[in-house]
Amino acid sequence: MKNLYIVGAGGCGREILNTILDIHAIQGPRWNIRGFLDDTDDPLKDKPCDYGVVGSIVDYRPEADDLLVMGIADPAAKRRLGAMLAGRGAVFETIIHPYTALGRHNSIGTGSVLFAGFSMTVNVTLGRFVTIIGSGLGHDVTIEDFATISGACNIMGKVTVEEEVFIGGNVAVAPGTTIGSRAYVCMGSMVMKDVQPGTKVMGNPAREIG
Repeated sequence: MKNLYIVGAGGCGREILNTILDIHAIQGPRWNIRGFLDDTDDPLKDKPCDYGVVGSIVDYRPEADDLLVMGIADPAAKRRLGAMLAGRGAVFETIIHPYTALGRHNSIGTGSVLFAGFSMTVNVTLGRFVTIIGSGLGHDVTIEDFATISGACNIMGKVTVEEEVFIGGNVAVAPGTTIGSRAYVCMGSMVMKDVQPGTKVMGNPAREIG
């Protein structure tokens, strides 16, 4: 059984630990959970948690039986830390909660995390290190590397979400639109047209605010 470390002990990392524990409870043990890797000062202070911080990210050196899970939601940080750790030979696991609907003829990139309540239909492509929390994807959707999609989002058919996009909770994205790389979509927005790369949008309909 491989050793499993979660990169980041913030809120996203602790939610991912919960998903891993659900997998063990429902499907049986799959990994030897070691705990968190984190570089911040006492990230679990006053937060009850089943596992602690066992080392820093910057000092971590992978061993033969180790697997990592990306427990950070920030897309740019996922790219930076993923590249650093992969350069040292680290291997990342893909985590899929048992209570997901994975559809047919879809692909899921290495290092992605799909939380409970996630669903996708057909011909969906998820890139590497994609994080999706309980949202739905329609047909022919593409989510590129390092994107994060928060809870209760509805992404319609033929949408493209480019690299390093962050989408807040309760966002709806109209069919056929493209959200450009490194864009940020604020929670509760309704995206009716393309979002330009590197911009921040909010509202119904979503408009650029930065």
